[in-house]
Amino acid sequence: MIYHRDSYVSGSMCDCRTQLSLLASDCIVENAVTELMGELGIDGITAIEKHNAMWLMVKNRIHFIRQPAWREEFTIKSFITECSGAKLDIDTVINATDGSGLITAKTEFAVIDLESGKLRKAETVGCSQSMVHPSETTELRFTRFPKTEGIDIDSVTIRSTDIDYCFHTNNVQYVRFVLDTYDTEWHKQRTPADIEIHYTGQSFEGEKLVIEKLSSDSGDLFRIKRDSKELTSCMICWKDTAIGQSFR
Repeated sequence: MIYHRDSYVSGSMCDCRTQLSLLASDCIVENAVTELMGELGIDGITAIEKHNAMWLMVKNRIHFIRQPAWREEFTIKSFITECSGAKLDIDTVINATDGSGLITAKTEFAVIDLESGKLRKAETVGCSQSMVHPSETTELRFTRFPKTEGIDIDSVTIRSTDIDYCFHTNNVQYVRFVLDTYDTEWHKQRTPADIEIHYTGQSFEGEKLVIEKLSSDSGDLFRIKRDSKELTSCMICWKDTAIGQSFR
């Protein structure tokens, strides 16, 4: 199955340049992925209620070809590209109405047993090879981040509105935490080229997290930690709006 939906850039999706924001793009990708899983009957809520298991987003990469502007229409397609062992990969493609590419994304999930806390095979929560569309696979691949440590630049406290239905911090909120470390002037002068996020741990209401940053020619690498333990790492590269230069 290929999930398909038509949409457009509404006001709440816009950044300060009236284009589809990076945060809204992440929301669109995550919603498309979860709606595809819902249509297939393998979504997170079903996994909890029927299989005593939970899907965890492991990695998510979003590549920007062009940001659509306010009220611009676009189409969204999401489809499973790999299902093996405990791993599930879903690709998402967002195109303009003329068929030109806007955004591509790849999202990796793993499923864990809620009783044992151990990984389970995806087939135990309803996944099957018949759901895979290998011919539709995008060219995106996940990368390895450098291990060099950065410097602490910010801290956040997890609030109740950061929590999702699994009672840990919503994945989108980590993206918001990182983006909030940039000021408005930065966003005015640059557009996103690529963001890749690796989720390695969970956080909960009331916890204080530290955001660490390492900047290089490859982009800005962020690590979000609790008591020195890394929970999330995120690489963002940008384009200068004046000259179109990519920083990765």
